Formats: sequence, C-alpha cells, structure tokens
Amino acid sequence: MKILYLILARKNSKRLKNKNLSKINNQTLVQLTIKFAKKLTSSKNIVVSTDSKKINLIANKMGIKIPWLRPKNLSKDTSSSYGAAIHAINWYEKNYESIDTIILLQPTSPFRSIKTFKTALSKFKKNPKLPLVTIKKVSFSSNKFFIKKNNLIKVYKPSKREDFIFVPNGSVFIINKKVLKKNKNFFSNKMNYVLNKNFKENIDIDTQNDLNVAKKIYFLSR
Repeated sequence: MKILYLILARKNSKRLKNKNLSKINNQTLVQLTIKFAKKLTSSKNIVVSTDSKKINLIANKMGIKIPWLRPKNLSKDTSSSYGAAIHAINWYEKNYESIDTIILLQPTSPFRSIKTFKTALSKFKKNPKLPLVTIKKVSFSSNKFFIKKNNLIKVYKPSKREDFIFVPNGSVFIINKKVLKKNKNFFSNKMNYVLNKNFKENIDIDTQNDLNVAKKIYFLSR
C-alpha cells in the first residue's frame, strides 16, 4: 500500500483568523501536524497544500519541499477539500510515484496519538474499499430541539429519538484514491471508523474558544 500523507492548510479561515498559524506552546498547528506526520513516514511522502507563503515556508524549513502554492481557484471559502487533494495528488504522482491511499491530517487537530493512528490504519487495511474516519460521540443534553422557520422557531421531533450522534473529530481521514475520485469527497454514505473517547485527542480547533481550551489542556497535561 503506497500512502500519501496530505495536509491541507488554507490561508484564510472564517471563524478564526489565520487558524492554521495559531500557536500552542509556540508551535503553529501546521508545525504540530507536520511533526506528527514525520513520525509516521519520510518527508518525501508528505504534501502540504497551502495558498499561504508563511505556511509554505514553514513546511519547507521542516523538510517538506513543496515548490508551489495552491491555486487561488482551489483556495476559496467555497473550494472543496477534494479539489485541493486531487491537485496535490497529481503533482506528487507526476514528480514521484503513483499512490493508492491518501491519509488526510487536518492541522486543527493538535493532539493526535500514534496509538489511535495505528488502530485506524490497521482497520482501514482490512477493508480498503471503505473510507475510514476518526469520530467522537456527541451527547444530547436536552430533550427539546428547535428548527428555524419563517423567522420563528418550532419544536423539532426526530423520527427516532437518539441519545447521541457521532461526528468527525478532524484527526484522521483515510481513503483509497479510486474511491476518492469516484465520490469526489472524503466522505461516503458508508464509512469505517475509529471512535475516540479521549477528550484531548478530540479537540478540533475552529474558533478562538477552541484554541483557548487547547492551550489550557496542553499546559495542564505537561
């Protein structure tokens, strides 16, 4: 199995400015993710796709030699991860070798563990036709849910009452290249998964509050 480790790190972000350059213990989220990837494979197998000169410079200084910036048409708010991924895959295969599997590592998950990653990769290898995602459980703390309608809210009653749902924790996505190209998405209707119950590993930074929590968790766990 030939794997490409892909880090997508766009410059702009809506909710937290320069999110991927945010720091925990004087290290940017991009640096933390590159360090993790380098524990798994050689630098040659890692691609950082970004439209940011700062992020590109960080990657190059860390031994990830990417001589290009992601095109503007693949770096918009409306641009898909799929488009950026295919652009990176095409460049890698043209300059290095063909791959059959992509592992997506998002910079917004600063507390990944090798143990969880190995569990995910081992599970994926048993059935590589199914994409795999790491997930966390989200419990419902209320028995009243509402939806907006005509500038008002109304009670929402799901057809089947559940006590919790599962969402991606942003840590690891693993997918076969053929499946990615067929679906044009890292997600499928049916996916394999690894459920992570570790609060620290499940932190996915999207807002300033998420970043503040991550910083506190880091210093408390030192």
